[in-house]
Amino acid sequence: MKINSNLKRFNSLREFILFSVLILYASASPYAAAGDIENLQKNASMTYERMVQARQNAETLTKDLTFAERKLATAKQKLAEAEQAAETARKKSEQAKISMEKAIRQWQEASDALANEWGKTEVK
Repeated sequence: MKINSNLKRFNSLREFILFSVLILYASASPYAAAGDIENLQKNASMTYERMVQARQNAETLTKDLTFAERKLATAKQKLAEAEQAAETARKKSEQAKISMEKAIRQWQEASDALANEWGKTEVK
């Protein structure tokens, strides 16, 4: 019988310990949950800040892209105008060379004609 009473006490002690553990767990659980919620709130807040920063960066880079594209379009337009001006200058230069060569031929012909006339007057 002594064994039975020791077992009863053990069962009671065991139940007491189990009950105590359950009570401690139940009382600690709201604090743990509150800590988890607080951590989740902090994490959500930090993530939101990163999202806002990423959006601002994206907006800034989009503005930079728009500016760069406008600048590129302007540069392309100026290049096209410069190419057109160069082509016009090239054509005028070719025309000027042709005119110069024609003038040189005419001068040479006139000089030769003059030299022939002088040669004729000296021979007489």
